[in-house]
Amino acid sequence: MNPLKCPFYDEAVNAVLTYLRRSGRAVTRLREGYALTYGTLDIGIVEQAFSDNAISVQEDGTILICGVYIPNKWDIARIRRKIEGHLRKSASNEEIIRIAACLGLK
Repeated sequence: MNPLKCPFYDEAVNAVLTYLRRSGRAVTRLREGYALTYGTLDIGIVEQAFSDNAISVQEDGTILICGVYIPNKWDIARIRRKIEGHLRKSASNEEIIRIAACLGLK
């Protein structure tokens, strides 16, 4: 998923930074791309790795860092509240019907 299209980009970056800090790892820029190594964390390189798709949020919500899936605990209750708020306040009838169809609701 493109980081610019991910509405939870900031949360994904925070999850990646937390994982890297706790595991003592870092993302390192190499000639041929990026690698996950042990070392000092550089936030700028992490953000660049997101831009270059070395770190990505997958369709199922997992985060992939240089080929390694990391455990991620999304705040599902917060996401649900945001969705409900959007549907209540600003979603058009067409958008609500489209979402319902995507979820398989009748």
